[in-house]
Amino acid sequence: MAKEPGRVRQIFDVLVLVIKRDRLAIIWLVLGTLGPIAGGIVFAILATGGEPISFVVSIILGVLTGVLGFLIVLGQLTQRLMYTNLQGQVGAVSALIKNQLRRSWRGNDMPIRMNKSQDIVYRVVGKPGVVLVSEGVRSRIAPLVEDARKEVQRIVPGVPVHLLHVGPDGMTLKEFFPALYKLKGRVRKPEIVVVSNRLNSIAKTPASMMPKGIDPTKMRAPRPR
Repeated sequence: MAKEPGRVRQIFDVLVLVIKRDRLAIIWLVLGTLGPIAGGIVFAILATGGEPISFVVSIILGVLTGVLGFLIVLGQLTQRLMYTNLQGQVGAVSALIKNQLRRSWRGNDMPIRMNKSQDIVYRVVGKPGVVLVSEGVRSRIAPLVEDARKEVQRIVPGVPVHLLHVGPDGMTLKEFFPALYKLKGRVRKPEIVVVSNRLNSIAKTPASMMPKGIDPTKMRAPRPR
């Protein structure tokens, strides 16, 4: 069994990929790293009065803050690159739900509805209630969204149902999570689990909703090359 690369190697691989795709990334990474370090040095010179321990501590804090700044900037650049690569790809929302959905939410990256044009509906559950996320062309997927909405209302009556659409006639991938987390919450944490489990156990299975010849397990956005 192949050994997984260590954390440092993973960061290095991500760094190489980001710089390869965006040359300006080097500038932002340098600023995010050297800015805090320079601030720590200036503070050590001006504010410690030459006291050795305070001077060293200030330098160390500046370096640690610089490392943190590097990781934060790299994370932001990686996320931007991911959105760019996924935008317009079939199954892009699936990748976001699988990898970036907050732990306080319950969601499945498998679609609950799909048509022959590969417009897809996903379902996530959180404090706002049940959120149906459609991906593709709104007019084509609307009947399946309505069918999924009625199913939710039948299985968990009284739980709010919200609709979000990602696509050329809706929000972008980058706007998806801000819009999702902006929804007002009224469902308590223990109820989120109950609602999610009830929907998963009673609602129509994804396989039964797929047009013939489409394998939902293959509906994933391709990895960036």
